[in-house]
Amino acid sequence: MLELNIKKKLGDVNIDVAFSAGAKGVTAVFGQSGAGKTSVINMIAGLITPDEGFIRFNGKPLFDASQKINVPVHKRAVGYVFQDARLFPNMNVKRNLMYGSGRSSGHAIAHGMDDVCSLLGIGHLLDRMPSRLSGGEKQRVAIGRALLSNPDMLLMDEPLASLDRNRRHELLDYISVVSRDFDIPIIYVTHAVEEIVKLAGNMALMENGRLKKFGGAVDILNDLNISSGYEGRDFGVICEGSVTSYNPETELAVISFGGGSVEVSSAPVEPGSGVRFKINAIDVVLCASKPPATSVRNIYSGPILDVVERSNHFSDVLMDIGVPLWARVSGQSLRDLSIKRGKNIYALVKSAVISAGMVINPPE
Repeated sequence: MLELNIKKKLGDVNIDVAFSAGAKGVTAVFGQSGAGKTSVINMIAGLITPDEGFIRFNGKPLFDASQKINVPVHKRAVGYVFQDARLFPNMNVKRNLMYGSGRSSGHAIAHGMDDVCSLLGIGHLLDRMPSRLSGGEKQRVAIGRALLSNPDMLLMDEPLASLDRNRRHELLDYISVVSRDFDIPIIYVTHAVEEIVKLAGNMALMENGRLKKFGGAVDILNDLNISSGYEGRDFGVICEGSVTSYNPETELAVISFGGGSVEVSSAPVEPGSGVRFKINAIDVVLCASKPPATSVRNIYSGPILDVVERSNHFSDVLMDIGVPLWARVSGQSLRDLSIKRGKNIYALVKSAVISAGMVINPPE
């Protein structure tokens, strides 16, 4: 477990952060530019020295101001993947991967060169120089180099920021596999919600150098969306569930979740996989009574918990279907359906407009 309680003045920003990350899995550090995210992981790595507080890993201090302990960078057994790959330009991929691989963190090496190359799909690149690699390939090599240093933890500082959308999606899949197959904690800095939804179990929300909130990633993202994201078309709710079946002909997955089951357009996914998916408020249609036969496959019912008027033109309606569900309706519809708190109502959600399920926990 990683525990930190640190303070540091950097220019006009006062960093003040305290949280604990589990022994494995991904903890996201999220916030806008200038929030202090990178400074936090640089202090974990030992690249910046805090002014106050402590950083402990599995009970052992990496930094403790009161005890005057500050373990050097090279003795912290930390793998670091930067925003830019920072490969050595005069070394081919194999030599880049081998750099630092002799370091021992005090535990047995679980994955060797062949394992890491297979995991990241870089075995065919070993003889290439960095100048002949794409951006996504460079980042995969950088991740491999960090893993081969046999780290106790992995720090990743916005590793997808410089990539295009297709390469980001590709690398997200690789990072997801790393988080599953390596029994170490990953501290992942990002300002992209999509990356957190795909990867993170927990998240630290930072603002102006301070920790604003820490906890389950889905809970915090849903709260953040409700408090600040309602103007956008992507306002809605993130849900978690388990795949019960997948039809490759229709490319539809059936997911069991707190609201029952839902059909989701998806790439191939194994039954039993844990997934997350998002339902946008604009994609939910409300009915005052049970709808007749319809092409919509996802129909739910439950009481209205709240009605939030956003403007004269529309309101957001929160209902309980076993999990919270938001629907966006016009002012006229609000009046026509007599929508108010406590009333039971039906919600229709088209599978075609639900974001594809993101695998967070494939079956063993």
